[in-house]
Amino acid sequence: MAIFKEKKKVEIRTVSTAAEVSPLRPQYIEKTPPCIGHCPVGTEIRKWLVLIAQAEAYGRTYPEAYRAAWEIITDRNPLPAVCGRVCPHPCEDHCNRKHKDGAVAINALERFIGDYAIQQGWKFTKLTEERQPEPVAVIGSGPAGLSCAYQLARRGYSVTIFEAFRQPGGMLRYGIPKYRLPRDILDAEIQRILELGVELRTGVVVGKDISLEELRRQYPAIFVGIGAHRGLRLGVPGEDAPNVWTGTEFLNKVNSGESVDVGKRVLVIGGGDTAIDAARVSRRLGAEVTIVYRR
Repeated sequence: MAIFKEKKKVEIRTVSTAAEVSPLRPQYIEKTPPCIGHCPVGTEIRKWLVLIAQAEAYGRTYPEAYRAAWEIITDRNPLPAVCGRVCPHPCEDHCNRKHKDGAVAINALERFIGDYAIQQGWKFTKLTEERQPEPVAVIGSGPAGLSCAYQLARRGYSVTIFEAFRQPGGMLRYGIPKYRLPRDILDAEIQRILELGVELRTGVVVGKDISLEELRRQYPAIFVGIGAHRGLRLGVPGEDAPNVWTGTEFLNKVNSGESVDVGKRVLVIGGGDTAIDAARVSRRLGAEVTIVYRR
């Protein structure tokens, strides 16, 4: 970034060489680009975008540039194809190009790179072949648990994931509808993490099937990433009726494959992501949907 700082007031004059003497000088300051600064995982966005945009200048074919971009993305985020579909992309909201011709389509490009990697069958590689002596337990196989297991496995740790549900993915699988996040995409990116040697134990409820004390005896380190599967309640009379669900509860039922009878008419209270997902799923189930929102 160039910031022009005035040294002193100097009269601009013509000299014998016909050049002008400017009173300004550039001062270069290293700053984090706003797209990177607002990425929740700090992905080096500008770096991988440049690799693609200037592939020929770097002497790479586009497939080679895609591979290099994928490796940069997955250094921080092992789920680019997933995030390319469901991330709210705050990077684009703060992109400097917004003030000129429009934000760079970072999210769409990440999705393309993630899908391309799946099509090409690219695999993760470990950062070291040295095995660490301490095993680690990860409770929960949502995006946080999967990312933790990925980073640890790459560094030589033996990782075991304990998941209460029948399948891994957490809110990615049980909270996000299939039309937004196809399950083959989710499964492919999870499988790639497991292939690093991560052990997955599904259907295990910590505190019921195995105690936390027992885990502490077996594992020197435990990561807890159990997510936020409990929906919000309004605190009004009648919300405990059998035909009243929280948004996350309703989506969990549908995404688990349960037969859900929503009736002919559905009322959705709220206007956030979960509420809109619930409304769209209800519409797909054949109901007439009304959304009530405070704004």
